[in-house]
Amino acid sequence: TYYWRIDEVEAPSTVHRGEVWSFTTEDYSYPIANVTATASSSNPGMGPENLVNSSGLTGDAHSAEGKDMWLSANGGAQPTWIQFAFDKVYKLDRILVWNSNQLLESVLGFGVKEATVEYSVDGAAWTTLGNVELPRAPGEAAYTPDSVELGGIAARFVKLTIVSNWGGMLPQYGLSEIRFLSIPVQPAMPFPADAAANAPVDGALSWRSGREAASHRVYFGTDRQAVADGTATVKTVADARFDAGDLTLGTKYYWKVVEVNEAAEPSVWEGDVWSFTTGEYVVIDDIEGYTDDEGSRIYETWIDGLTNGTNGSIVGYMEAPFAERTIVHSGKQSMPIEYNNVNTPFYSEAEREFSPAENWTVNGADTLSLWVRGNPAAYVEDGGTVTMTAAGHDIWDTADDFRFAYKTLTGDGSIVVKVESLVNTNVWAKAGVMVRQSLDADSKFVYFIQSFGSGVSMGWRPQAAGTCSSATQAGITAPQWVKLTRKGDVFTAQYSVDGKAWTDLKNTDGTIASTTVAMTNPVYVGLCVTSHNTAATTTAVMSGVAVTGAAGGVWQVATIGDDPQPTNDPTSLYVTVQDSAGKAATATNATAATSADWVQWKIPLSSFTGVNLKAVKKLYLGAGSKTSPVKGGAGMLYIDDIGFGHPADGQ
Repeated sequence: TYYWRIDEVEAPSTVHRGEVWSFTTEDYSYPIANVTATASSSNPGMGPENLVNSSGLTGDAHSAEGKDMWLSANGGAQPTWIQFAFDKVYKLDRILVWNSNQLLESVLGFGVKEATVEYSVDGAAWTTLGNVELPRAPGEAAYTPDSVELGGIAARFVKLTIVSNWGGMLPQYGLSEIRFLSIPVQPAMPFPADAAANAPVDGALSWRSGREAASHRVYFGTDRQAVADGTATVKTVADARFDAGDLTLGTKYYWKVVEVNEAAEPSVWEGDVWSFTTGEYVVIDDIEGYTDDEGSRIYETWIDGLTNGTNGSIVGYMEAPFAERTIVHSGKQSMPIEYNNVNTPFYSEAEREFSPAENWTVNGADTLSLWVRGNPAAYVEDGGTVTMTAAGHDIWDTADDFRFAYKTLTGDGSIVVKVESLVNTNVWAKAGVMVRQSLDADSKFVYFIQSFGSGVSMGWRPQAAGTCSSATQAGITAPQWVKLTRKGDVFTAQYSVDGKAWTDLKNTDGTIASTTVAMTNPVYVGLCVTSHNTAATTTAVMSGVAVTGAAGGVWQVATIGDDPQPTNDPTSLYVTVQDSAGKAATATNATAATSADWVQWKIPLSSFTGVNLKAVKKLYLGAGSKTSPVKGGAGMLYIDDIGFGHPADGQ
């Protein structure tokens, strides 16, 4: 440990006395980890693994418990030996030895007295170092080690062949713990760290030099085996740093350092094969730099239709905070873009201009990436299959929160649908059929639903704002057909796995379940979905919906209740890239606007044909079609982590 102090001298003679600082130089040698031990024999419960697993150690003090030690078998084959193996060749400085330390050691004398030390780099050819005598342990707890010098031998294996013990009577031998210390002659502490992700692409590599190294051979490339075999590109450097040059984004590299000193023996120490993966993308806009202050607000960089009066987009919120701070992909903010294509010009677009123009082709970049999240579509019908999404606390209590696709019905009738699947937001997430007096949240209703994990259930509210009741058959899961029949004011329910053989819903006493709920005509009949979870949205896929009776009109969709159930009308998203010469090209995405989760939209730069990607001047993000506008819907998009680069998976 060294101590130092700096005194600042102020002319002509005033001295400001500094504090005393200190630092400690590194150890001469360090313990080797992950050592394995084998022995010619062992006593039950006292195997050689105890010598290298720190059992019985508290700091450097060992216990006197036999279970924490190694002891050869009584009558075991002679000579008795124990062998240690490392993960690679080390330059060995010394061994810390805790001899056999059982409480009766002074009587039994199992502790090793004399042993022959041999070493090897391959486990086949052995060299004898010599014989050593190990001090006798005291047979008491808190026993500290003795040291055996190894003199800097290069070895991957060390073998102790025991010549004698301290008792001198029985050929049975023991040790408590062995710890090998090595001189750090191999390279260590690489930068980037081994297996690092998102490493910089500047190619600046460094490491902690082996202590005796005079020069360094650095092998580098993308082929691990070539680096390991020493056939990769190699360069000798004088210092413990290496410039690999500009690297490719999203690429895994391997490297190995061989420490060289021709004046030493051995003259070469080979390091491990290290790896790192460069970051996939260079940031174009991660949305983190915007604030609520004038001049740095998000809508002052991303110009929307509200600002320029050309389209239906609104970037950011009307009141601070202007960026989204809850729905984010990474960091603390994302960019909210509201689109409204209901009115002319039937598209919505935000644009950002770069000054100076940006080069998106550096470091092997071939992809534009942005993360997008929308809201699910409320209701999509495609070839007889209906997909509905909903949040909401439940269809229960005195008022409901759910999504309802409906028609009107007068008089008797029935509705049937097959619930194909339902996303698990709660075991009582529901999808099925319903008859309802009104679209008010507290309306009278009767439903028959398939839940996610609680079976099929018929529920009803006989009076507006009243309490609800139900009859349930547990153990029934989707896919399942459900059918609700109205005859006068009486409702019954049936379920089926194939839509042909129907089973009546029954009460717990075995009678057919039915309920009487008086409703005036016309009523609403349709499909109902709720997540039974105000913090999550479920998706139900249904098919084969059919209504009998005097039902009329097209399917309409309503959000019942006051729980938030955000949805987006389906629309195509587009990205347009424009260069400094005004040439532009566009890529589209048909599904991202209705994704309830963050999705990464990866666009090959080759999609932007004719655009000079070395001079990108503007980036447009839009919903709908600017070139072929068609009246559409509205919704909210969230954009985050826009960048260009090269995907690590190549996709």
